[in-house]
Amino acid sequence: MQSLFAKHEPLDIEQLSIHQAQDVRVIDSLQDKMSKQRKFDESLSEAIDEVLASLGAPIKKTVYFKLENDLNIRKNEIPQHIDEFTDFLYKTFGLGAPRVEIKCMENLNSKIKVNIKVTKDDWSVSKWTPEGMTFQKYVSSARNNYCNP
Repeated sequence: MQSLFAKHEPLDIEQLSIHQAQDVRVIDSLQDKMSKQRKFDESLSEAIDEVLASLGAPIKKTVYFKLENDLNIRKNEIPQHIDEFTDFLYKTFGLGAPRVEIKCMENLNSKIKVNIKVTKDDWSVSKWTPEGMTFQKYVSSARNNYCNP
């Protein structure tokens, strides 16, 4: 049985260069993925912000105030808290929440152009809901398609 401290053959320069090149590719890939995730989150935040702005400045300001004070979710953290945000929308807007979600999905789709099979007819609440496409599922699919093309 060999000792754990047994001497191994040193790597030659060519092998070392190959390993370094592989490490650089892995790091570049991770940085690219993180950059895409950041861009996705920014686009989603912008999409949500635009929808809230369309409801009027007092409503937008109140929504962000309640999210931060009641749920400890800042505006830029909404993309990491989609489930909580969705629950908040339903508690706040009731039957109007699906319309807010759909407008957020439309805005996000226009910003990032991901390949999610949604026809224009499906933007209505009655057609969207039976298909099983919830806001959370849409955001998850869009994030996956955008960050992992």
